[in-house]
Amino acid sequence: MICMGNDQEYYDRSKRYNSVNIPAAIFTFAFVFAICGLFMVAIFFPELFGGSSEGNLSVNDNYKNLKIEFDDDETFASSLTYPERDTPTYKWAAAATSIYPFMSYGYEEYIGGQMLNSAEIDDCKIFLESAYKISDRDSAKEVIDRMLKFGHRAKYKKFLKSDKTVKKAIELIEKDMGSDLTYEDGLEITEEYFKENGISTDAFDRVKGSALAYLRFGDSGIDGYDYLRLIRVTHMCFKCGYLSQREYMQLIGNLNDELRREYRSFKEIHECYFYGEMFRVGKAADNNKYIFTDIKNGIAKMEKKGYYDEIEPMFFENDPHTSSYYQMARIENVEKFSETELSDNLEDYTFEVNGIVYQLPVTYKQLVNGGFEPDSSGDTIIPAGEEFYFEGYYLGNEYSKLDFGVLNNLDHDAPLSELQITLVNGNIFRWNKYKDYPYRIAQGIEVDKCFIQDVEERFGELSIPEDHVEDVGGGKMYYYEYRFDTGFYRFFVQESGRLAGIRMCRYHDEDE
Repeated sequence: MICMGNDQEYYDRSKRYNSVNIPAAIFTFAFVFAICGLFMVAIFFPELFGGSSEGNLSVNDNYKNLKIEFDDDETFASSLTYPERDTPTYKWAAAATSIYPFMSYGYEEYIGGQMLNSAEIDDCKIFLESAYKISDRDSAKEVIDRMLKFGHRAKYKKFLKSDKTVKKAIELIEKDMGSDLTYEDGLEITEEYFKENGISTDAFDRVKGSALAYLRFGDSGIDGYDYLRLIRVTHMCFKCGYLSQREYMQLIGNLNDELRREYRSFKEIHECYFYGEMFRVGKAADNNKYIFTDIKNGIAKMEKKGYYDEIEPMFFENDPHTSSYYQMARIENVEKFSETELSDNLEDYTFEVNGIVYQLPVTYKQLVNGGFEPDSSGDTIIPAGEEFYFEGYYLGNEYSKLDFGVLNNLDHDAPLSELQITLVNGNIFRWNKYKDYPYRIAQGIEVDKCFIQDVEERFGELSIPEDHVEDVGGGKMYYYEYRFDTGFYRFFVQESGRLAGIRMCRYHDEDE
């Protein structure tokens, strides 16, 4: 990935004033991948850790600690049961993979620095197929299992035993720099240093990276490199629907445990990522130098920002990643919102998402705690007097997108997280196929399962606005409304009369 600009530019990039629509999100995702495409494909290309290249490599000793049992019965797809971002497993993995967003632009609170919302899933699938040859559940299971068994760390261990050049480099560096060699010391080693001491530079980066990794961490020298890539790939596979939530979280938890066991800090893990890249690249070349620069700059930026000071305290925290723990987390999350019940009265402005009931106005924090993944940061600044719209995906599910809206009625600019969310909109007409949409309003009225006549039977005659057609997703949709002193409801309908969408808005009270 390419690191551009300074810290201020990084923060400015994350504080977007405008909402991100689906086309923009796709463009952003595609642009990032386009910039680093060659680099990422080179890192992840399957032949580097699979197929005939495995040859006589030994299965990694910790394979038994990492592998999981895949569940292939028909219940596998019913995997979205709790908001994993609230769990210590997810937060720890996000901290471990934070090297990615600091190497480029991204969000350190997300695994691999990526939200991977609905608009990005197609690009994610293309990436997995081109870089890993992962295109479905079976290929995901096969590739992940192969990476757990071998990976670059298996080749690294074989290289240490068989290559005379790396053995000589290890002896030389240890003699000159001592056993207390640091990451910063290793940055000073150059090709000239090798040449002056009679060491071949034909595979300079591979030899240097292997020697430093061994002197710093022994046989675990580049395990962290493989584990970070595995965490990221596992996360993508879950988002693309190739793994269940249980499988994905168990894999992440196992990888977290191994990283915690083998290293002493997140910085050490990122240092291993640096050595792993050196081992993979092999020979120094101008077109490879930016890779190392990006990693070094990412680590330096985290230190300058104080990010390591922020995340290191959690490094040895207990992570109870068990099925019973996550089941309990799900139940606790639902109970947290169960004080509000789905009302029979429209003017109570309640809505339900998978058993959790909200009441307008809601806060940004409530949505996140309830399992939504917003496409806009809570730090997004909303100018005084302006409206702002953003999207949220319940548990990352591409079929559960809701739109939310705020009005900054304050006399000063304010971050999104401090404003009241007074509008919610849910619809199904942006997708080609439908899965159970988790959005219901008063008296259980829900999209796609109810008709416009069901609404009138429960709440009375709807009004027909003078212009009751709205452009939606490139097409025209008819809508009908209820308007109150406190807010309004807008119901979009398909030609059959079935509900295609429901928008509800509660006006601000004067004293709010």
